[in-house]
Amino acid sequence: MRFNKLTKALLVGAVALTGGFEGYRQVAYQDSGGVWTVCYGETLGIEQGDEFTKAECDKMFGQSLEKHNTPVEDIPQQLPANVHLASLDMAYNIGTGAFQRSTLYQYLLAGQYPEACMEMPRWRYVTIKGKPRDCRIAKWNCRGIVTRREIVSQLCLGQLSINDALARLGQLPLDEEIIERIKADADTE
Repeated sequence: MRFNKLTKALLVGAVALTGGFEGYRQVAYQDSGGVWTVCYGETLGIEQGDEFTKAECDKMFGQSLEKHNTPVEDIPQQLPANVHLASLDMAYNIGTGAFQRSTLYQYLLAGQYPEACMEMPRWRYVTIKGKPRDCRIAKWNCRGIVTRREIVSQLCLGQLSINDALARLGQLPLDEEIIERIKADADTE
């Protein structure tokens, strides 16, 4: 039996959370690490001048979240919904390869969720001009990574609800019905 499938309710939560962090741009731009990026943080095959419609971006985002959920589905037990959403955001942001090689992922596999959640803030570096830069340092202009890790870690640990996390991002809250469905999906998998 495979656990941690990306149900419709979890997808709604992931779109709100990860989409809120990533922001939305239809025209390709270079992120703080110089990587060409478009839509909700898509980087694969993106080049300068690329432009997409909202419908194309939404479709890409859904497919990308499904792809980035694959390593989460390989975890041999059902994750609590908050841990699942936080883990999916991490996999989306750092990439599935880095996610699967991380200590965070090893803790998830072992069912050590608090330890996994505490690993998230350690992922605060971006590579700028070939060198890793600590985003806690203002001159590197990547403080958003630190804020993202703080919010995702607190969500993962259960210190923030999904709606509290969305509020910190300036996003609208999810309907209570969706929140209940997310919890129910995690309980029934």
